[in-house]
Amino acid sequence: MDQSYYVATGGDDNNPGSEREPYRTIDRAVLRVREIIASGAREPITVYIRGGRYERQTPLRFDERDSGTAESPVTYRAYPGEEVVITGGRTLTGWVRTNGNIWRAPLGEGRACSTLYADGKRVQQARLPAAGYYETDSLPEGLDDTRQQGIRFREGEAPPLAAAEEGLSVFVWPGEGEWNWFSETKAVAAYKAEDRYMTFRSPASWPIGEGSRFYLQGSLSFLRAPGQFHIDGNEGYVYYWPADGVADPSGQTVIVPETTRLLQIAGSRPEQPVTGLVFHGLTLSCTDFFPEYRMMEDNVEREEQRDGLVYLTNADSITIEQCKLVQSGSCGLFVDRSVKGLIAERNVISGFGHIGISLCGYAPGEGPFVGPRDADRNGHHRIADNVIEHGGELVGHGCGILMYQSGHNVITNNRISRMPRYGISMKGLRQGAMPPAIYGIPVTWDNHWDFLHTRDNLIAYNDISHVMEDSQDGGMIEAWGVGRGNVIHGNDLHDSGIHFSFGFGIYLDDAADDFTVTHNIIRGLYNTGSGKLWMLIFSKGIGNRIRNNLLVDNPMAIAAIGSQEMVGEANKHIEIASNIVYNSGYLYYFVNYDDQRFASADRNLYWKQGQPCRIAGELPLPSAGPDELDRDVYEWADWRSLADGRYDKSTVVAFPMFMDPLAGDYRLKPESPAYLLGWNDIAFGEIGPK
Repeated sequence: MDQSYYVATGGDDNNPGSEREPYRTIDRAVLRVREIIASGAREPITVYIRGGRYERQTPLRFDERDSGTAESPVTYRAYPGEEVVITGGRTLTGWVRTNGNIWRAPLGEGRACSTLYADGKRVQQARLPAAGYYETDSLPEGLDDTRQQGIRFREGEAPPLAAAEEGLSVFVWPGEGEWNWFSETKAVAAYKAEDRYMTFRSPASWPIGEGSRFYLQGSLSFLRAPGQFHIDGNEGYVYYWPADGVADPSGQTVIVPETTRLLQIAGSRPEQPVTGLVFHGLTLSCTDFFPEYRMMEDNVEREEQRDGLVYLTNADSITIEQCKLVQSGSCGLFVDRSVKGLIAERNVISGFGHIGISLCGYAPGEGPFVGPRDADRNGHHRIADNVIEHGGELVGHGCGILMYQSGHNVITNNRISRMPRYGISMKGLRQGAMPPAIYGIPVTWDNHWDFLHTRDNLIAYNDISHVMEDSQDGGMIEAWGVGRGNVIHGNDLHDSGIHFSFGFGIYLDDAADDFTVTHNIIRGLYNTGSGKLWMLIFSKGIGNRIRNNLLVDNPMAIAAIGSQEMVGEANKHIEIASNIVYNSGYLYYFVNYDDQRFASADRNLYWKQGQPCRIAGELPLPSAGPDELDRDVYEWADWRSLADGRYDKSTVVAFPMFMDPLAGDYRLKPESPAYLLGWNDIAFGEIGPK
């Protein structure tokens, strides 16, 4: 028989927790459930939380003493038909107008936070410039060895500061001005106005060359635009310029966060996990960010930054369903190291500072393990039917879903949009960057995949759009240095742009081996400004299979399918078959070439407004002229003569015969020539949340 307890904002923790006499706090209900479990009870337990706002200054914590089982779960759920909002902070009141459009409210002396929320949206910290970026100037003679120590402003862009102020920081993309892969937030130690030079309290992870993008934050003098705030921790005040259309912030719900995580599910150690918990229908919101953020080291998130609205470690068989995880300082869910069998279904994860769902296992060599099999502790999760949007609001390399050393996951039917970098990312450590030995085992080419646990993942039927919005050299779905057996199937990648430098659709980056890429739709990708949409599918790595994909209406793409060997990681044995390439650039692009690059390539259908099919890049063939990347273009007949004529013997140049391409209906008519090439219909109706 199911035991039930109740919590309500008007309850009392001295009550028995019944529906008529509920507890006041969720913590009291947790204690009661813990008592029942300790007594040996084995029936399901449900805690109903009545509607209202529950403000917290500390996380709601669960450990192995709170565990249920598969047969008798412990469920914390919103009372049917009522909205439960659990907030990691408190509502600000006492607003007074101080100067023009700027208002002030007491925060408390010596208190500070790194983000703020108003009416369910993040308020941006006052910054300079108010939108967009500055770019760093070159360093003068004598400062060349300080490229990680700070930034230099360009002439005319130096801030109106005589010296560094308390709380001043720089949001910057380190990397010599070119590599906009990862961002950092650096606290400022000093500022010399005469040199236009600002020094960090600690060095950036990478050098900062000329042209690196950055902005400043943390000074009241920067509060010059609506929808921004500044906190003076010494005085104990929040200064706020409300967004346009808001006359008085007293009419808003303004939340100042007081914790970086809200729900913590953590067993004492991997051998004592917390299990069998279900969280249903709750809204979790408003946590803080970090005063300083440093990029990962070899894709490993730093210990002090492993956080989220929901944080899990040493856990098994936890379910988060039909919840709203919104306005997070860092991640929505951070699934840390030893976690198996998480189910995250039908949630809305929105307005997060870093990553929507981070599945973060043990780094190669980390932990007290005797070998790689013992270290494979994060995986077998089901992440399905979620809406994940508006991410990376405080970290420029934020993405929808990240798998680092996490495998055997089913990532299906999610809708992901509005990310500064990837939609879905898979990370590990490429063989060329591994140490000579891990766990005392010499690393060889034959065994290096044993240490890579981002493997055997299924990424299927996800709807991904509007990503790569503030980054470069990335893709909508991306992988780097991962394990084998990953499948990317049936995803719809659409309406996304590359706004500077270059980027891709599906990006199998260095040492991304043994992928199966099938039945995906890539449509409506584009570039703006100085950006270049390179290849729609870029396949480095070994043994990748690219079959039955629909690459359609991407006229700005340089090529449909590309390849490149670099950093000493092999790029060979790619299999390509039965893809439809329609108005989407050259069929193939070879940044470089060797005769092992393609294992096979055939039975594709190509159409580009009636133009001949061409190949581009770097091939041992006579050039038909230069391409836009300063390599060459090659004629179709010459390509088909390469390697004794083994490529694209049956590939045809023909109109695919879509049902209604102008209306976006890319189903094929029965008489389409693609069916003669082995085409299998894409299950358009299966894509996206159910």
